[in-house]
Amino acid sequence: MVRVAAAKGYKATTVADVVSLAGVSREDFDRYFADKEKCFLEAYGAVIDVLVAHVSAAYESAKGEPWTERVTVSLRALIRLLASESEIARMAIVEVAAIGEDARVRSRQGLDRFVPFLDEGRAASPRGAELPAETARFAIGGATSMVFDEVRAGRGAELERILPDLVFAVTMPYVGVEAAEQAMRRARVSN
Repeated sequence: MVRVAAAKGYKATTVADVVSLAGVSREDFDRYFADKEKCFLEAYGAVIDVLVAHVSAAYESAKGEPWTERVTVSLRALIRLLASESEIARMAIVEVAAIGEDARVRSRQGLDRFVPFLDEGRAASPRGAELPAETARFAIGGATSMVFDEVRAGRGAELERILPDLVFAVTMPYVGVEAAEQAMRRARVSN
């Protein structure tokens, strides 16, 4: 499903395409999935599990570093994975938007799994307690939109070039413009 939806787009993808590429029978497909959308949503859930695990490992690898550096390391790991796995990026970022309400709910739930990494930024913020409750969702939404635009435009393999902008967009609500600019410059130098 990931490969076919990335190549043809979700709407043009058929169950016949999926079973053909997977080398399984239609009966096998029907045993596990009620329809194409259910198959897509299961594949999407598995992709999100991998992305969250990858980000979590990167975040933990920078334990003891300032929060902005931990975010930078995590974002770098995420975009490198998405850049190297263009089918995953297209499916998880672009094609999920082509489906109905169930996919939007799953997408939001998937993105919400990144909230704890950003909510730790409240401790790095001089005004952490004053930040709106949805600050992490705002930052994630902005970053997701930037990645969506790049992948949709066919520049998924070049995602690393937007790392400094992503770092700024994600850290700025927490640490302010000046500290976010410093983190952005460090990301640019280490990129």
